[in-house]
Amino acid sequence: MRDPWFRSVSSNTHAARALMLWVLVALLTACGGPTPPLSAAPSGSAGPTSAASPAPSATATPLPTPAPTPPPILFPIAVVVRFDDGRSGITPEALTAAATAGQLLVPCELTGLSLNGQTLSLPAATTCQTAAQIATNVHATAGIIGLLPPGLVSPSVKVLPIGEADLFGSPTHRAVAYPLIAQTATAESWTAYDVNDVRTLISTGDTCPDRGVSLLAVTRAKGWNWVLSGGGAHYTGIHMNTQYSGPSGKGWPVPTIRPNGSAGTLAKLISDNDVSANDFECPMFAGWTQHNAGQVFSIDPRVAQLLATKGGVKVVTLGSNHITDGGRAGVLQTIQYLDAAGIKHTGAGKNLADALAPAVVDVRGVKFAFVGWDDIHGSAAATASKPGAAPMTDATVCSSIKAARQVADIVIAMPQWGWPEYHNTITKDQIAQRAHMYDCGADGILGSGTHWASWASILPGPNGPQFAIGSHGNFLFDQNWSQQTMEGVIVEVTFVGTRLAQFRLHPYVVASGAQPCLLDPLGDGKTVLNRVWSVSNVH
Repeated sequence: MRDPWFRSVSSNTHAARALMLWVLVALLTACGGPTPPLSAAPSGSAGPTSAASPAPSATATPLPTPAPTPPPILFPIAVVVRFDDGRSGITPEALTAAATAGQLLVPCELTGLSLNGQTLSLPAATTCQTAAQIATNVHATAGIIGLLPPGLVSPSVKVLPIGEADLFGSPTHRAVAYPLIAQTATAESWTAYDVNDVRTLISTGDTCPDRGVSLLAVTRAKGWNWVLSGGGAHYTGIHMNTQYSGPSGKGWPVPTIRPNGSAGTLAKLISDNDVSANDFECPMFAGWTQHNAGQVFSIDPRVAQLLATKGGVKVVTLGSNHITDGGRAGVLQTIQYLDAAGIKHTGAGKNLADALAPAVVDVRGVKFAFVGWDDIHGSAAATASKPGAAPMTDATVCSSIKAARQVADIVIAMPQWGWPEYHNTITKDQIAQRAHMYDCGADGILGSGTHWASWASILPGPNGPQFAIGSHGNFLFDQNWSQQTMEGVIVEVTFVGTRLAQFRLHPYVVASGAQPCLLDPLGDGKTVLNRVWSVSNVH
């Protein structure tokens, strides 16, 4: 039976009441309850036949057997807000309060809702729209909350986890029992949800842990595990660094950072994935040297195991302007250390064919392929017979993407691009390069190179939405001379099968020039997210 609030959100109420009344009459008849007379008394009769006299013989027409009422269709329903909403989740209590206040946009097709097994009642004033309209209206309006069937979730809206449960989140959060269940009277394609179809990709930004990072990890003996043991952090102030003129001639803003005590939450976020990627810019080799200054880098080989175990990294691109800082031999040693750690790689190799070859990861039957290139031109390019970086040209981009498409279901491009550095806007070259990657068959783009968190886009493609981010910003890189070079975003991308369903960003700041720490997206992290969303294009 329907909950009373659905009288205001369903157009089938009167029909349902009539059906229920008819079934009730039939049930009463079957149980010996009162029935209407089969015919009126004969003309001239003194009245109805008395109890002592037999009733006139008549053939009664049997009531039809009522058709069985089909059971309702039950399915988990997502709580959604606009793609750029800073909220990272909603509690059951907050969801109940929003429902009670009539602040949820509800599909008219629903015939019931329950939260943690209890009926979730909505007031009569609750607004309803068809399920197909919900995503469009949430995407268009900041601040509103909608309920959206899982089959209609797209990256134009952002799904909010309920507590720790997340239909479209990481493996750990998908495993938590989801508390919000909806029902409809008839099956619709958009009610379908299979947790086994969901796969989440995590991506982190510019990684070159030399200078300040290795200084703290090795020279000052904090250890490499400490580097990825950051928790949350907040700012206690902003001061101006006048060593450089900055965008307005007054220097660059630099935050004063204070950890909030939740050590380990960053590693927990990035390691909880189905597949993960990282932009690894610099060479690892046995004779690495600590650099306290300069722009030639070398990395302690122990970093490979750190990324694999504590960071959960499964793929890196080596297509960068620093990968040959240790010469061509440094490229070969880097590959050896990555292979030993079980991390796949692309973007640089022992020769050009190897550098352009995709890194492929099979996630429960869906194959992800990653390809990368260097468009900054600081590294020696790989040739037919020599190690180096994969150069980014129209020909190399298309050939490697098409080769990846032959062996994988989802193809991700990882360019280092966007020269000159230190900006958040898309360049004319990137607009053309993005279109070329999509035309050649890429499903998404995880870019790097500007050392800032920069523009993102979700554009319609021939097989559904296609995502891109220009740059994540610095991740393990010690450019602590400005707020923009200290901050970045961790990208979380969710697929249902091969369909892009979610594109979510997690802001962070690199504390002490060495340790990434998560920022509150509704607090200090809002500045980072605004740097991205203010120059983004999301359909």
